[in-house]
Amino acid sequence: MMLSEASDRGRAKRGDSVGAGRAAAEHRQRDERHPWPPRWLRWVPPALVVATMVLDQVTPPRYFFGALLTASVVLALFTYPPLGVLAVGAAGCVLLAVTETLEDYVGPMTIAALTVLATVTVLSTSLCVVRQRIESRFRRVQAVAEAVQLALLRPLPARIGPLRLAGFYRAADDEALIGGDLYSVRPTPFGIRVIVGDVKGKGISATQTVATVISSFQEAALLQPSLDQVAERIDVALQLDRDNPPAEPMGGGRPAYAPGKAPAPADEVFATAVLLEFSADARTVRILDRGHQPLLTVRHGTASVVEMDHSLPLGMGDLLTAPPRTVTHPLDPGDILLAYSDGVTEARDSAGTFYPLRERLQAHCAHTHGVSPTELVTFLEQDVARWAPALTDDLVAIALQPAPSDDE
Repeated sequence: MMLSEASDRGRAKRGDSVGAGRAAAEHRQRDERHPWPPRWLRWVPPALVVATMVLDQVTPPRYFFGALLTASVVLALFTYPPLGVLAVGAAGCVLLAVTETLEDYVGPMTIAALTVLATVTVLSTSLCVVRQRIESRFRRVQAVAEAVQLALLRPLPARIGPLRLAGFYRAADDEALIGGDLYSVRPTPFGIRVIVGDVKGKGISATQTVATVISSFQEAALLQPSLDQVAERIDVALQLDRDNPPAEPMGGGRPAYAPGKAPAPADEVFATAVLLEFSADARTVRILDRGHQPLLTVRHGTASVVEMDHSLPLGMGDLLTAPPRTVTHPLDPGDILLAYSDGVTEARDSAGTFYPLRERLQAHCAHTHGVSPTELVTFLEQDVARWAPALTDDLVAIALQPAPSDDE
């Protein structure tokens, strides 16, 4: 299959995207469902002003509730714009002055309360301006981070040429879109090539190694005629990262790793991965395993392990005594090839039991006729979440299926 043909057909058949793109959408939906501060907090400042007025009318003059007005201004700081905070404080000052004047109870306590309330209002308004600037800067940084992360883990199309795809991705860090797991799918002059892997570490601190692996794969997959040579290029890139760890930034800048997390030692830059190369009709797949989880084939309701020749992870090519062997595996119509990370099989329930991937898939497929890649990964994502509500590792799973001949 020529590269241009694969790209055109991939764009023509593009459906709902999955992977990091869906993770970004889920992050936005979660923020919309659970905004902070909560919306009901906006009603508390005016409620406190009203409560102060009511309590002042129903209680004897010796009782003083000016502290509630101060509390209303402080709460407005978290939910209102600067003018809103100023309005709440001004309303409180006017209310306090009017009520104390009508009751003819103006004294040192009233003057002190007005001074405190006015001071708190000015300070809260200033802090609100600072808060808005920080939030604006955070939104810009978040937008840049999301763009960078989505550039690394591009959303998967529903189909590329003769190959149907579906997958899901979940980072261990709830605030990140990507972590230590990775995937990439590229149509090339040599067939559709895929990598699914897991770098040393997890979360944001592993992103640099993820970037190295993905960028090296995407370049080598287009140029190198064999999977062995693609893996060698990734080996070299990781060895360069290992031998040349990131230096401290110039000018006293911040380190490139996440706060509170030291970078991985230079001799621990490696990644387990499986590289795939599909034939022009996607009826056969060449597999090069570099220390990754075994692939599964779902065929006629049965999930079976694909025989592969295991080797050392990427980044450890200089330790190999013999070149890794590439295995060719046939695919029948309707077969689904599943690649995943150890975050799936190492997910634990409340009793500490690992997730039984093969058994759960087989039980599901036995009661489902003609399961598709999308249905398979949807079940897997939901089932893992039910099995292990508290996930502590990055997860990725990619399902690939040859399209039926009459659907090409």
